[in-house]
Amino acid sequence: MAMLKVENIQKSFGKTKVLKDISFSLEKGEVLAIIGSSGSGKTTLLRCLNFLETPQKGKITVNGQALFDSDSKDKQSDSVIRKNRLHFGLVFQSFNLFPQYKVLENVMLAPMLLAKEQIKKNGGYMGVKTSKEAQELIRKNALRLLEKVGLSEKKDSYPCNLSGGQQQRVAIARALALNPDVLCFDEPTSALDPELTGEVLNVIKGLKTSDSTMIVVTHEIEFARDVADKIIFMADGVIAEEGTPQQVIENPQNPRTQAFLSRFNQSFS
Repeated sequence: MAMLKVENIQKSFGKTKVLKDISFSLEKGEVLAIIGSSGSGKTTLLRCLNFLETPQKGKITVNGQALFDSDSKDKQSDSVIRKNRLHFGLVFQSFNLFPQYKVLENVMLAPMLLAKEQIKKNGGYMGVKTSKEAQELIRKNALRLLEKVGLSEKKDSYPCNLSGGQQQRVAIARALALNPDVLCFDEPTSALDPELTGEVLNVIKGLKTSDSTMIVVTHEIEFARDVADKIIFMADGVIAEEGTPQQVIENPQNPRTQAFLSRFNQSFS
């Protein structure tokens, strides 16, 4: 059974159809790269998966549980939507760190809010029963994640004192802090100078070895070829081509894919 199943997702803004019948599936531990020109619907698709946008039609299933089904007559409450978001982590283009909080606090913030809610509602969080115990548990996990992204020494720094690459690595640690089923990246290097791009891509490559399930929207075609198990090429709100990196990047069949990749041919020669 697929960990993530996306069926017939459609999304419009006014009369503009941005996503037109998008379907794909992803197994646990797989990395999916989504490529395509700006305006093809890639970011909107990620926002639908993370429940930041609501599709007009379609179905999203995680581990056999339907999180969204446009055919359902039950309207999702805000609390259900917040719960559904926990299945996905999202790393934005522009980091979106809280400038008033230190690095460690940025990573701990969302788990602490969740812990307080669950302790109040259910009497416990991750096997502990008090906020103080939860805080220590969350702190240890945050420190582990900062070590994982190579930023342990920056735990007491503020975002303004970090490079763009370091801020993005903190954002990755923050997204991992809630242990999502699927970790999503929306062009994670697009706001970085070229010399900082490599450090972020290396962190993402390292996550692949830890059995993380990931969706990466990227313009880094060589990175997609090296890391992804599957690639989707989107154009005008549809999946124009999908398959392995060898199929889509090295031997594209769709003329739109061929035209898009033609600019990168020199890198592959």
